[in-house]
Amino acid sequence: MTRTGELSTLLAPDLVDSWSEYQETVGPEAAREDSDAFAAGIYRKGWPHIFPPPLFSSEFVDELSHAARTVVGLLRAVPERVFGGDFAAWMEFQGLTREESELLTRSLNKRNLQMASRFARPDFVLTTGGPKVVEVNVSAPLGGMNTVDPYVKQFRSSGYFRHLQEAGYDVSAPEMRSIWGEAFQSLVRPRQSDGRPVVFEAIADSNDINSGRQAFEKLVGSFGFAYANGLVQDLDVRADGVYYEGRRVDVVFTMYTWLETRKFVPAEITIGLMEADAAGLVDFIAPPTSALFDHKANLELLTSDSFAECFTGAERDFIRRYVPRTFRVTEETAPEALADQSRMVLKPGSDYGGRGIVFGDRVSGEEWSTAIDAAAAGSGFICQQRLEELWTGQGFNGTEYRDHYVCLGPLVFADKYAGTFVRWADAASGNVVINVKQGAESGALLAGHAAAVRRSS
Repeated sequence: MTRTGELSTLLAPDLVDSWSEYQETVGPEAAREDSDAFAAGIYRKGWPHIFPPPLFSSEFVDELSHAARTVVGLLRAVPERVFGGDFAAWMEFQGLTREESELLTRSLNKRNLQMASRFARPDFVLTTGGPKVVEVNVSAPLGGMNTVDPYVKQFRSSGYFRHLQEAGYDVSAPEMRSIWGEAFQSLVRPRQSDGRPVVFEAIADSNDINSGRQAFEKLVGSFGFAYANGLVQDLDVRADGVYYEGRRVDVVFTMYTWLETRKFVPAEITIGLMEADAAGLVDFIAPPTSALFDHKANLELLTSDSFAECFTGAERDFIRRYVPRTFRVTEETAPEALADQSRMVLKPGSDYGGRGIVFGDRVSGEEWSTAIDAAAAGSGFICQQRLEELWTGQGFNGTEYRDHYVCLGPLVFADKYAGTFVRWADAASGNVVINVKQGAESGALLAGHAAAVRRSS
């Protein structure tokens, strides 16, 4: 349970009981109707949303923004500081296969390295000791991009928000769209075009081809781009440019992960698009280079004493505060993972969606031993220190208040904080993998504060 002293640190202290006060003011039925209207307005199939949202303090949001930008900056410094620019050594450290290393080596140039960490989302789980980084997602497509702005907009149309305004309060959140657009447009090079430049939303898995793409179409359209989408495998790379169904494409935006690249996209297609980008025929955003920064094994580089000299004293203090100990599972480290089973979480280094995660304290000794042995025999798995004393936020489900575990994913685009993707899971459900694909609810981070006083001119 949350202790009272923590509320003033994380939540806006004056607004902790604001939903209860709203219910008392308008009555339970009106509050329920407001909740239903919010759910209908924000509806997206398969994505349950949080309402009412927790209202965080501005001070905490500032801390989270700083922590997110700092950890992304530390990862960006890893290849030079830790490996002296030896990318082959970095790939070997991550346990990449020969085929993966060959493809990523082909991607290494100044422009691709600039793009590689342009779009990032560290994930922080809230504990009673503050937010802790459990992974850093570095990829062109990021969960939450289609949630943050619509959620904030829908909340501002709610009766609950009007109640807050009448009481002299406001909520704030960055406009994700404008910050993403600035980062995106900085990577798009001017070229001759008969009309609006075309952004092609590239999909790798044919099972995703019919899923709704309206949000991204609207996003790029707001910056003056025409839009098309389809399988990346169906792009036609020619000597004079890249085409889709005979239409010239100016930007290929990869709406798929490194895992999907390996599973669905032949290497020659990725190489062809990288070569077209290098020739200035298309903007390929982003090449697979970002996978190097996305791998969870990088957190070992931050937390292991073996690499401490690569960071300043202030950086080491930051790492100790925000990043739990993480290490690759190898034959050498397997004994530690086995001995500390109850304090460990086993994770695949480059999967997503909360898949493949094993909590040591939730399985038998035999099951844990089998999992660790398999991880050590292969490559690409990490163990991470299990977080103690998870912070819980109270959510109202229409009938009662229930405690929820919270994961915050601040979006960082070109070093700028662009808002936070919020997920929480009912603490009583037993689900400690706080991911929408695992049943969590989602939303956007809102800072609650006194409304600014307008001065008459």
